[in-house]
Amino acid sequence: MHAAVLRYFVAVARVGSIRKASEELHVASSAVSRQIQKIEDELGTLLFERLPNGLRLTQAGVVTLRHAKATLHDFDLLRSELGALKGKKTGLVTIAALDSLFVRFLPEQIIEFHRHHPAVNFRVHSGVQSRIATMVAEGEIDIGITFNLPHPEDTEFIADVPMPLMAMVAANHPLAGLASVSLSECAQYNLLLQMDTEPLRSLIEIELSSLERTGRALVTSNNLMLLRPMIEAGVGVAFYTPLGMADEIKAGTIVGVPLKGSRLGGLRLGLLVPRRRQLTQAAEAMAEQLGRTLSHLSQAWKGSAVR
Repeated sequence: MHAAVLRYFVAVARVGSIRKASEELHVASSAVSRQIQKIEDELGTLLFERLPNGLRLTQAGVVTLRHAKATLHDFDLLRSELGALKGKKTGLVTIAALDSLFVRFLPEQIIEFHRHHPAVNFRVHSGVQSRIATMVAEGEIDIGITFNLPHPEDTEFIADVPMPLMAMVAANHPLAGLASVSLSECAQYNLLLQMDTEPLRSLIEIELSSLERTGRALVTSNNLMLLRPMIEAGVGVAFYTPLGMADEIKAGTIVGVPLKGSRLGGLRLGLLVPRRRQLTQAAEAMAEQLGRTLSHLSQAWKGSAVR
């Protein structure tokens, strides 16, 4: 089976819909449908159950998906090795990362990598901790950038550096002048919380609950671009790593105050990679670059106060 056909099949299996897969692949729904039918005809069995709300893999489909992913991975390795014979890195690098890393960190990293390896393409997803870990474990992405929280056995956490969540407040906020702050103190003010950040949000709520405080969640959103100006305006307190607010901290409009007495202050940020699946040369090179940059940033923050 041709690699392109297998990619169609994997995409449909992932999203459970021919229409959604066609949008993701930028091809006509009819073309995707024909290829799925062609694979089923060749194998002599149904790979999907046709349900009113989409498609679901049959047992045969599950087995075929495992084969398809392995075949596509081997094909990507082949292309990587052929590119290396020509003295350049080629192929596709897939990454998933926390939303806050999309503001500055990831764009800068991709631009830097592209400068040295212009033949490499990227596919980048934003996601929560649990989703990133699942995507790495199931072979959907090469590299996850996330926290040192529980992850599947088939993944490995590497190149990690201290990257605590901090209380992010406006420069003129009452908490801004403190050397450190507790969640209990933060809860005296309006809270600006991110949705879809499990399990971090649960940790915040559990710790506040144990302190018999809940705090008023003035705004809850999954969009950093909405919350950032509200922090700068002094409306409330949010919780991010220094990476998520690097420009504002540097400009002095937002202050990151270390959290005390909280597990959130001891988080580490690093790379989640497959434990047994070999990365392409391009993905390995990107992982090395990301690890170096995280290390440099961590050392820089150690040498200067974030507040």
